[in-house]
Amino acid sequence: MLLFLYFACCRKKKGILIICLDLYFIYYVSMRKILLFFITVAAATSVLHASQWKSVVAVVVDQTTHSRLSAEIDLYLNAIREEGKGTVLIIDRWQHPDSIRAALKYEYLNNHLEGAILIGNIPVAMVRDAQHLTTAFKMDQTRDRKESSVPSDRIYDDFDLSFDYLGQDPDSTLYHYYSLRADSPQYIACDIYSSRIKAPAIPGMTPCEAIGAFLTKAVLQKQQAAKMNDILHFAGHGYNSESFSARIDEGWTLKEHFPFLGKRPGAQLHFINFDSDPFIKTRLLGALAEKDLDLAILHHHGSEYAQLLNGNPNTSVASQYIDYAKMFFRDKIRSARDTVKTKAYYLENYDITENWFKGWNDPVITQEDSLFSASMDINIPDLYGFRAGAKVILLDACFNGSFHLNDYIAGYYPFNKDSRTLVVKANSVNTLQDTWTNELAGLLNAGVCVGNWAKGQMTLESHLIGDATFHFSNDYPGSNLDRDIVKEKHNNKFWRSMLKNTYPEFRALGIKMLTANKAVSPEDLLDLESTDESPVVRLQAFMSLMRYADSYLPQAIIRGLEDSYELLRRMAALYAAKNGSPRLMGTVVSTFINPTTPSRVAFQLNYGMNQYPAGELIECIEQIYALNPYYPSGERMEKIKESILANAENQKKEFMALADSTENRKNKVFTIKAQRNLCQPQYLEQMIAMLENCEDTEMRVLIAETLGWYTHSYRKDYIVEQCRKIAAGEKEAVVKLELEKTIKRLNKNI
Repeated sequence: MLLFLYFACCRKKKGILIICLDLYFIYYVSMRKILLFFITVAAATSVLHASQWKSVVAVVVDQTTHSRLSAEIDLYLNAIREEGKGTVLIIDRWQHPDSIRAALKYEYLNNHLEGAILIGNIPVAMVRDAQHLTTAFKMDQTRDRKESSVPSDRIYDDFDLSFDYLGQDPDSTLYHYYSLRADSPQYIACDIYSSRIKAPAIPGMTPCEAIGAFLTKAVLQKQQAAKMNDILHFAGHGYNSESFSARIDEGWTLKEHFPFLGKRPGAQLHFINFDSDPFIKTRLLGALAEKDLDLAILHHHGSEYAQLLNGNPNTSVASQYIDYAKMFFRDKIRSARDTVKTKAYYLENYDITENWFKGWNDPVITQEDSLFSASMDINIPDLYGFRAGAKVILLDACFNGSFHLNDYIAGYYPFNKDSRTLVVKANSVNTLQDTWTNELAGLLNAGVCVGNWAKGQMTLESHLIGDATFHFSNDYPGSNLDRDIVKEKHNNKFWRSMLKNTYPEFRALGIKMLTANKAVSPEDLLDLESTDESPVVRLQAFMSLMRYADSYLPQAIIRGLEDSYELLRRMAALYAAKNGSPRLMGTVVSTFINPTTPSRVAFQLNYGMNQYPAGELIECIEQIYALNPYYPSGERMEKIKESILANAENQKKEFMALADSTENRKNKVFTIKAQRNLCQPQYLEQMIAMLENCEDTEMRVLIAETLGWYTHSYRKDYIVEQCRKIAAGEKEAVVKLELEKTIKRLNKNI
């Protein structure tokens, strides 16, 4: 139960109504434990006529940070108010996510709250049992809770999600563990935005000093908002299969998102590929330091402490290839638990001699190898003192936004002294490569603050670091989308009118909002995907239709695979693999063996081919290949068919082994978990039979959870029917709960 007791005192100061409100939250945690949460909330809003409307931004700050930076925080709040938004200050005294969430939800329900800025040491929700809300995170939850949980601020900005509280970490006391409940919505739809103002371990600065300097910068920036003019996008080594089509089409569609590119004199669209130099780091840092840069979109791999940019430099010199190989083997030996066994493995399997490992334990050579590796990436020490010029940076890499750690690489861009960066979008754990990073990015050119743009694109792992209220000036006179996204959220007539707007980004936003309100039909979305002249609108319609996950999916996927826009084709290929309908097989095969199919699209279609029985698939391939037997080569085609047959035989053995009591349990777990990604319809009967008859409770929970990943499968209704049947007579509570969660995931409709 949640009990609110409050009192308020009001006073006026320089035309501002100051409301000091104390809220006491008594939160029932268990039959034996009651926690008392005390939060001081100070709301400051301009004195308004009753007919005026404004949204509110909440600033949440821990007691220590507030006591040291109260002046800077007051100036920041005032700067937000001067831009026409109300503010509420929440001082967190008890360091628990539940109390903060309750205060934010209260403001959302009563005072038009649009977002929350979390300053300092605000508690971190470590979410468990919700890996399906991420794009790629699938770690075994039996591992250390710190590693196998997802640090996520969705607890603060998606109020429909519901969790069971699992307790506080005894060592990292800001960490609070939560389990997503079976009766919670099984998808993310943020009600507000949130961002973290939390400094990393910058040498020579305390966290409070870094935060104070950042707030001062944010205030100054609000006094001189300017139009967008310069945009950079970067493509890293190994990202999106290094597809040239992906790079080219991103440049094309950025001009759809930002119509001023190529039209406004002086406006710039820059592109850097990882192989522009042997080591691209210097060039990229130089570009990011340009003081006039507005938006940087960086596609690369990453970790908590590095942006991974390069592979080994391209070379035409044989001796350099050999040197790189020797360095690879030395590194493998250094990182091995058993150096003797590892060395023997490489000697036997790679036809090399002992000389290839020479120097692996030599301190001088080890240092040289380390420096060489460091030169390929941006590491945290590279950002000590770095003065970034980019106002907004989008990092779609894994782990770069691990804000829960004391040190994390994304934090150096906004919080370094003299940096011009105001906000970074980054991920707290690993993330999928094939995502629409730039979805609705053109709203930033319409004066929409970064938070109001980003809240429609958030996953469990994605976060804003810095000032989410930052915005560029509005390039579309007469519009006010920053307000409309909040005020007109449920006004379907308003959003339907957007579908006729001449600007693609406005039409795409209309589709997004109508879809969220369940106010647009699958038929209309399919028509928009098929007929709109803008690639970003067609992709928006396709992605919205995927949320319905109904009978229109095969038609939408086929049209997507035939589209001219590489990312739409890629997303259609990804969902073709998830759907697995027999109606798709011909299109999947013909697209896969088409010589003009982009490499990343073909990569995803390779998974789509696994959805069909090997015999039927090969027959389809032979029929289509006969029409144009020039590509792939005959030899390559034979290898493709051999691979299909071998893969099918291996999988048949793996699934037959599920019913074998003598089979290694670890192998069974691997077989089942693989279906989280593969979602193969031909093996559902074996999985469901094991779910029904297996005596291993943990295995049954795993199968029930895995079936919940078939959200877009053409056999989804069959899975729901079987899960309901099993759940009706299920006696194991943990199995029943997982079945209920899976049923809810598969029945999701928007």
